[in-house]
Amino acid sequence: MQPELKAIVASFGLKPAKGDPVFSHVGTAGAWSVASLTIGMGPALARQATRTALAAARFDHVMVVGIAGGLDPDLPVGSLLVPSRVQLYPDGPEYRAHPIPPREASGGLMTTDGLFDDDDIWKPILERGFGAVDMEAAGMAEVCEDAGVPWSVYRGISDRPDEHIVDQAVFALSKPDGSADPLALAKYLARDPRRAKALAHLNRCMQAAARAAAEAAFADLSGA
Repeated sequence: MQPELKAIVASFGLKPAKGDPVFSHVGTAGAWSVASLTIGMGPALARQATRTALAAARFDHVMVVGIAGGLDPDLPVGSLLVPSRVQLYPDGPEYRAHPIPPREASGGLMTTDGLFDDDDIWKPILERGFGAVDMEAAGMAEVCEDAGVPWSVYRGISDRPDEHIVDQAVFALSKPDGSADPLALAKYLARDPRRAKALAHLNRCMQAAARAAAEAAFADLSGA
């Protein structure tokens, strides 16, 4: 999403890729050349964006960097998850990550195609050993595995379902690319202006989580 890209650009020091039809920013991290693009929300868009990227150039590694919803009590808001395995909900194939050495990935990440804020859904996911949920990693992993390209995932925890920060109404405030929907936001706040405080808090949490993920990814690539 755009807020996640903003954190990546800042942490990596990337510059706009002028005239490039696929990648929005380029730069370096240690010995690596880096190119970035936004995926959008959901596994289908993740597959499409990954295929487009891999068709545009040769890559030695693909990363998904951004935010996730935490399920494990040991993953509070602001913490980092670099999962060793990802799976598409509910019973899709499980993919094993290929982290950049010396990073050791651990834990599970479940990719969903929407927001799950119902205890009867997210608690069984946690019981299966998945400490967080996102909406893109499994889609990216599927395409990379088919293409034989190593991949890894960096997720900062931006919210938790047991804290009830994000519900279906808040989720609906975003467009498919992750940017805010101004009309939906205006209607949402018109119904109760006091909601602005909660949204501001969520935005701060998202920014901190995206920054944690981006900084960790840059550190691993640059050898810092």
